Amino acid sequence: MTAPLLRVTMESGQIWHDPSEDLLFELLSDMERGEEQFLVVERLTDATGQTFAQVARTAANGYQVEYREGDENSHFQAFTEDKRLVHSVLTAWAFELVGWRAALPWVPLRFTNYR
Repeated sequence: MTAPLLRVTMESGQIWHDPSEDLLFELLSDMERGEEQFLVVERLTDATGQTFAQVARTAANGYQVEYREGDENSHFQAFTEDKRLVHSVLTAWAFELVGWRAALPWVPLRFTNYR
């Protein structure tokens, strides 16, 4: 048995290892229904714990999508109301597919521009 490569942690503390594309969609649907407010997908191959993507619901029923690839200078955010777009970006990030960065208008995440 191989060690998991990805871990999803929900707001409730529920954990999923190596989620499928379908499971990621279901977890976003849980968020859309108000059952969860955020999820974090971590790359377990990064011993520093600084490589992750996360999604949170916004007050306007949209989504704040973030990714981090290293230190605080490599942390970015984008906003959208489109759950399918969030799913596409999150899935592409999780499975290391090309082109996901072009799907949203990413800006550096700093405490001065955190919503």
